[in-house]
Amino acid sequence: MSATQEDGEAGGSDAAFDRIMESIGNDGPFQKRYNIIFNVVAILFFAMTVVNVLLILAVPDHRCSIPPETDRNKTLAEHWEDIVYPKEYNSRGEYVASSCLMYNVSFENLDLLPTNSTTSCIYGYEYDRTYYDRTPVTEENWVCEKELYGTNVFAIVRVSEVCGTFILGQLGDRIGRLPVYLFSILTAVVGRVFAIFTARQYWLFAALAFIGSFSTNTSFQSPLIIVMEISKDANRAALSLWQLVGWTAGVCLAPLVLWWMRDWFWFMIVTSLPCLLFYCFPQYNIESPRWLASRGRYGDCLKQLRKIASVNGRPLTIDEEQLRALVPRPEIERTYGIASLFSGWHMTKLTCLLLLSWICNTIPTFTLFLMSLQMGGNPFLNNFWQGAVELPAYLLGQICCDRLGRRFTNSGAFLGATLACLPVILLIHRPGNELYVTMLAIVVKFFICVTYFALYLQSVEMYPTSLRQTGASFGIIMANVFGALGPYIVFLGTNYDIRLPFVAMALVALVGAVSAIFLPETLHQKLPETMEEGRQFGRDQRFWVVPKRPAAPVESRAGEYRTPADQQELTKLNKTSA
Repeated sequence: MSATQEDGEAGGSDAAFDRIMESIGNDGPFQKRYNIIFNVVAILFFAMTVVNVLLILAVPDHRCSIPPETDRNKTLAEHWEDIVYPKEYNSRGEYVASSCLMYNVSFENLDLLPTNSTTSCIYGYEYDRTYYDRTPVTEENWVCEKELYGTNVFAIVRVSEVCGTFILGQLGDRIGRLPVYLFSILTAVVGRVFAIFTARQYWLFAALAFIGSFSTNTSFQSPLIIVMEISKDANRAALSLWQLVGWTAGVCLAPLVLWWMRDWFWFMIVTSLPCLLFYCFPQYNIESPRWLASRGRYGDCLKQLRKIASVNGRPLTIDEEQLRALVPRPEIERTYGIASLFSGWHMTKLTCLLLLSWICNTIPTFTLFLMSLQMGGNPFLNNFWQGAVELPAYLLGQICCDRLGRRFTNSGAFLGATLACLPVILLIHRPGNELYVTMLAIVVKFFICVTYFALYLQSVEMYPTSLRQTGASFGIIMANVFGALGPYIVFLGTNYDIRLPFVAMALVALVGAVSAIFLPETLHQKLPETMEEGRQFGRDQRFWVVPKRPAAPVESRAGEYRTPADQQELTKLNKTSA
């Protein structure tokens, strides 16, 4: 073994790769352009594709139709509705006309007193067209006896995300981030666009909703992981924040587009087809060079490094043999996909805690989204404000994560969500409190978004390179398995008692606060590279200590700052290149 190889292995191949990235620019024009194109703008369009199928399944106010030849002006003035529709208590405790039943009366003589005999809506349904002209719900009457049709599609979307994340998440660590990303674009567009033509065949519509949601999570994970792996460590939280800016913009824009268009057919096309544009940037759509090096594909790694160096205007003077010496492929560790996340007691404990935190984040997130469509008032503005609150939440999340650490931020936000649910439970049945309830629901969403920001960072930072995408994906898999309960929680709230979803969210968030506090802190920690480093990660951390910044850096001629260990690694790289 040569001296160069010994040096490379002693310093750690991951640290050596960081020095290579620093020499060609780890915060240059390439990273900035990649971030804007794929981590912000592409995410904006993907976000609209994710939520569009959920928005079109909102159930507008409705009631039974009466025969079209019936002249309502000849009935008992404005009281004809009392003759036709029985009264019942809704989920908010209000005594209103039934949405799904009508009296079994003769429409030839509505002046007769109503009987106690009721029937279903044998003449079809009338829908409130204030906000929607046409949706699959109004076209196919997915209400009353068919009200679970939309709820089942919501659950199918979640199951699809589970299956896609399980398969594509592992493929991202095996065949690469880029192929998975390109496949994600294709499945999203095909599933959403073809669903437009199949609403009459419910199960075909549901199957296409499944296909369109199959790659939801990897379409976000892949570009974020790539840009993190080619950027300096100090930018990790900022890069996550940039992606969440794109997500928030898409989530806020989608309901406004539907409000403007009022027709689900064109809305689905406008919010799905633009994703294909992101096949058109081959000079920036790269595979992660760090992943290629970890797989021993040094030639391919050099090609990607040269792309980055060229755009950044930096020289890359090493060849494949020098790269192999500087970044020796670690001894191949046999991994078993998701099973490897449970190798050893410590990693098993961390994985279980992280999974529980993801579950406690996803159930309230999905429940709040669906509740915003059913809470009364303008459903588009309700959904817009639920989305708009995400950006300030993510900004606060970044500040807290960078100052207090990921762990305390995550647990504290879960606790805040629990406390915000309590006044909603007390107020929501009292008339005149709709504005306060809406505001408190937004506060709950705010805290849940803070937990999401911290969780996403922890998922990426806690696992070794060979399991990074698998680990992040598995957390989302399990979260979506339990997140499929969200539509049924909302169903209970809209059909029985609207307080029930907030009771459930308060209990779930409390469990999340407890689980998150026992996760290790990842702020200012070196990302684990090998399985052994992953098994040891966080073992020596003390519980109540706020993480401190690393040792004082040394200023370089380029104005960048490096720790003494970083400077030593860069010196090795320069010697090898020479």
